[in-house]
Amino acid sequence: MMVRTLRGADHCVFQAYDGQAAFELVLGLRSIDLLITNTRMPGMNGPELIRYVREQLPTLPILYIKNQDHSSPVPAGLPTNVPILREPFTAEELLAAVRPLLQRGGESSAARTD
Repeated sequence: MMVRTLRGADHCVFQAYDGQAAFELVLGLRSIDLLITNTRMPGMNGPELIRYVREQLPTLPILYIKNQDHSSPVPAGLPTNVPILREPFTAEELLAAVRPLLQRGGESSAARTD
């Protein structure tokens, strides 16, 4: 749903099958405008991916997708300037979360959406 929604809004979308592949893709492209990640990835989890990406590209906007698990409002290790979009969400909510991050173009003061 996310890929279809973003492509339908004329965004170019690249997908990675796990955290390591996502990290390599981000570093290989270097010119991406936004990283969207979650916790449910084999290998490297979302907060780890975010930490590694921020070491290399500190101003890259990142959106974290939080699953329905009610254990913790904010995953351990997630930087405070990474907005969270909670599942389930609609296509409109996804686009509303993405739009300001793309407009900021790397500004590091994004607010959480949780």
